[in-house]
Amino acid sequence: MLKIAICDDDLNFTGSLETLVLQESRCIGIRVDIDVFSDGKTLLKSIHSGERYGLIFIDIEMEQIDRISAAWEIRETDRSVMLIYISGYDQYLKDLFEVEPFRFLSKPLNKKKFHQYFKEACHRIGETEVFYQFTFNREIQKVPLKDVVYFESRNRVVHIYLNDGSTAYFYGKLNVVEKELADSRRYFLRIHQSFLVNYDYITKMNFFNITISINKKEIELNISEDRQKEVRRQLCGMASGKAVIE
Repeated sequence: MLKIAICDDDLNFTGSLETLVLQESRCIGIRVDIDVFSDGKTLLKSIHSGERYGLIFIDIEMEQIDRISAAWEIRETDRSVMLIYISGYDQYLKDLFEVEPFRFLSKPLNKKKFHQYFKEACHRIGETEVFYQFTFNREIQKVPLKDVVYFESRNRVVHIYLNDGSTAYFYGKLNVVEKELADSRRYFLRIHQSFLVNYDYITKMNFFNITISINKKEIELNISEDRQKEVRRQLCGMASGKAVIE
C-alpha cells in the first residue's frame, strides 16, 4: 500500500488530482491510500503524529504556512519521501529546489506529464523497502537500503552508516558492495576507494568534497582526485533528472 498525501487549498483541484491518482494507480497495478489536506499546517501535524507518506503532492502557493518552511520541515522529518510541487507560477522554483523536490507540475495539470511523473515516483518508491543483506558473526543481517547514508571500507571491514546515526559492519570489499547495488534505483556514488555514498543524502558538493546529512549532522567526505571528473559527471546527470522545471 502506497500512502499518498495531497495538499492544496483549492478543493476542486484536489478532487481532480485525487481522481487522476486513483486512475493511474489502477493502470500500473498498485494500491494507494490517499489523504487530502487543505493546508500545510494540517499536513505537518499528521506527519509529526507519526504518519508516513511515500509521495506528497503539495501546492507551493498556500497562504496558511510559509511554503519554504513547510518543505524544509517535511524533508527534515523524512529524507526519502517523494515531493511533487504544484504551482501556477515558476517564481518559487529556485528556492524550492534546495529541498530536493522530485518533480514540479504546473497548473493546469498536463495529464501526460502527470502520468510520467507519477509512474516514475512509484518506481522509485518501490525501492524504498529494499534491504541490503550481509553476514556478520555467522548471522544474516539486513538494513533498509533507503536508510543507508554511506558505506566505508577500512582494514577489510565495510562499515554501514545509517541515517539515525547507528552503524553496522561486516567483513568484505567495497567493490563487491558497489556491484551489488549497481542495479538499484537508489543512486550510490563511489567517490573514493573507501566511500560509497547514497546520493539522497548529499547536501553540498564542490570539486574536492561532498557534504552529507546524517542524523541532522553534516559530514564532509573527500572525493579522490582520480574520481573527481566521473563523480561530477554522474552528479550533474542525476540532478538534471531529479527535478524538472517546466
